[in-house]
Amino acid sequence: MDNNYFLESIPNIETNEGLRLPQIEAYKAVYDHFNINGKSEHAIIILPTGVGKTGLMGIVPFGVSLGRVLIVTPQLVIKDAVLDSLDPEHPRNFWIARNVFRRFDELPSVIEYNNKTNDWELKEANIVILNVHKLQERLERSLINRVEPSFFDLIIIDEAHHSTAPTWERAVEHFSNAKVVKVTGTPKRSDGELITGNCVYNYPLSKAMANGFVKTLERVEYIPDELFLTLDRNDGTMYSIDQIREMGIKDEDWITRSVAYSQACSLRVVKKSIELITQKRSSGLPHKIIAVACSIYHAEQLVELYEQNGMNVSLVHSRLTPDELKNRLSAIENHKVEVVLHVAKLGEGYDHKYLSVAAIFRPFRNSLPYEQFIGRVLRSIDQEEVKSPEDNIACVVHHKELGLEELWRYYQNEKDKSDIIKWIEKNENKLDRENVTERIIQKSTGHAFEEGEGEFVTKSFIDTDLIKERKRRQAEEAEKLKRLKEVLPNYPEDVLLQMVRRQEEGSASEKILRPDKFIHRKKRNLDDRIKIEMVPELILKYNIKKEANTLASSRLFKGKYSWMPGQLKDNAAMLAAYLEFRVNKAVGVRQRADWGPEEYQTALTEVEELYGFVDKILESELGGE
Repeated sequence: MDNNYFLESIPNIETNEGLRLPQIEAYKAVYDHFNINGKSEHAIIILPTGVGKTGLMGIVPFGVSLGRVLIVTPQLVIKDAVLDSLDPEHPRNFWIARNVFRRFDELPSVIEYNNKTNDWELKEANIVILNVHKLQERLERSLINRVEPSFFDLIIIDEAHHSTAPTWERAVEHFSNAKVVKVTGTPKRSDGELITGNCVYNYPLSKAMANGFVKTLERVEYIPDELFLTLDRNDGTMYSIDQIREMGIKDEDWITRSVAYSQACSLRVVKKSIELITQKRSSGLPHKIIAVACSIYHAEQLVELYEQNGMNVSLVHSRLTPDELKNRLSAIENHKVEVVLHVAKLGEGYDHKYLSVAAIFRPFRNSLPYEQFIGRVLRSIDQEEVKSPEDNIACVVHHKELGLEELWRYYQNEKDKSDIIKWIEKNENKLDRENVTERIIQKSTGHAFEEGEGEFVTKSFIDTDLIKERKRRQAEEAEKLKRLKEVLPNYPEDVLLQMVRRQEEGSASEKILRPDKFIHRKKRNLDDRIKIEMVPELILKYNIKKEANTLASSRLFKGKYSWMPGQLKDNAAMLAAYLEFRVNKAVGVRQRADWGPEEYQTALTEVEELYGFVDKILESELGGE
C-alpha cells in the first residue's frame, strides 16, 4: 500500500462540474481545518440527505490523509450503500462517474472489513469500510484488536449523530492520533446533545431546496369527518376523539397509538398511497412507496393490506437473516416491488431515488427519526431521466391523528427560508453593491372507528424550481490556473491544477493563489451570512412579508437610510441592503473590491453586532412570535 497515495494523487475536485458545490466547499473546509489552520479537533460536516454525503467521503481524504482511511457506518444497510458507491471495481463508482478520476488504475484500493479479512488485505487497502459493530473490543476479530493505533491517519464517521455510543467512542480513543471527520445531516446527537467537534461546514436544507438538490415535497394529510375510539379492545363503548381529549380519559400517546394500530385508519392511508404511486408510475419510472410501521407485527398487518390491494411488498426489519435482507433489498433495486415497508431498518442512510411516496403508519416522538424517514424520499431523480414533473415530487401521506404536525413545521420553516433566499437572489440587482432505535410502544390500544368520507388535504412545502448554476467560482478557479501557467509554463496542466487545489504555505505559487482564495471565501461567507441566514431568520421570526414594503416606516430606515424604501420596493431587499451598507460603513472602505483580509474580518465581526441591533429594533416595533 502506498502511504502517500492521498497526497500524491491528482484528483479533479475544485473545478469538477460533476461534483456539487457543497461537496467541493465541504472538502475545502476540511482541508483548511487540518492543513491550513492546523486544527486537531474533530471536523463536523452537516449535509442534508440528497446533497452527496457518500461522494464527499470519497474526496475528503485527498490532500488530508497521510495514510490509510477508515470509514465507519452505523448499520449494515448504510455500509453496503457506501461500499457500493466507492467500489473501485464497479464501472460506475463515484470517482469515475463524477470525473474525479478518468482511469481505474488511479483509484484508491478499497476493502470491506469483516471476520474473514486477512492481514495482507488490510495492509494493501487505502480505504477500509466497516460497520461499527466490527469495532467492538469483545470480538476476537474486532479491527481494534488486530491493528495498532497508528494504522489509520484519517477516520470518517458516517451518520455521526450516533458517535456517542461506547463502541464509537472506544474506536476513536484507540486511533487517538488519527484525524476525525464526522458527516451527518443534523448537528445533534441521538440523545439530543450537540456532536463533539468543530463544525467546519453546514449546508442547510433550505439552501439545498433553493438550489434544486432535493425533490419537491408535498404533505397529503387524511382528515376524517369523525373519529371514534374504544377505551380498550374488550369495551365496545365508543367515544369521539374530542370527548376523550376534553374528559382527559387518555393521553395523546394513547390516541396516536390507537390510530396507528387501527386497520380502518391505516386502510385509508394505504389506498391513498397506492393512488399516488400509480399516478407517478404512469410516467414509466419505477416509483415506489416507502412505509414505516410501529413494529414487525404491525408491519405484517400492513403488508396484508397492501397485498390485498394488488401491491408487491418488500418488508425489511432487523430480524431478517443477512441472506433474507440481501434478497429483499435486491428486489427493491431491481424494481420487483412497488412498496418498501420497514421497521427501524431503512430510516437513515438508505438511498433509492425512486422512493417517492412516504406512507407513515406510526407516531414519531422526536424529530431525528422523523427527519431521517422523510429524507428517504427527498433524493432527486436526475433531470436527464425525468419524464414528467411528477417524477421529482415526493408525497408524505399520513392520518391527521398521528400527531405529526409539530414535526412537520421544520420542513415548513426550511421551505420558507428557501423562498426568501430565492427571492433575494432574484432581486439581487436592486442592491447597490458588489441507527435509531425503535421506541417501545405499548400494545394496549383501543379500537378506532371513523364515520363519513373524510378528506385528504395536500400541501406543497419544498419547491425545487431550479435557479441558475453559479459559475462564478469555476470562472475564478480557471483564472487562477491561467495565472499559474504564466508563472510555471513548463509544468503539465494536471500538476498545475493540483497546485491550484492544494498548495503548501510559503511556495512561490502560494503568493499568487492563496490571497485570492482567502478573499473570495471571506466574501462568500459575508454574503451568505446576510442573505441566506440573517434576512430569512428576521423575516420568519417577525412574520414579515418578504415581497411587501411594510418596513418602510421602521426606525431602521430613518435618517441616513431613508432613501432605501424609495429605491428598494420589498422588505427582503431593504433588510439585506441595510445590513450591507451599515457593514460597509463600519469597515470604512466603500468599494469591496478594495477590501483585504482585515476589512473582511472587521465586516464579519460588525455584521453580528448589527444583526443584534436590527433584531432589537424589529422586536420593539413588531413583537416576537
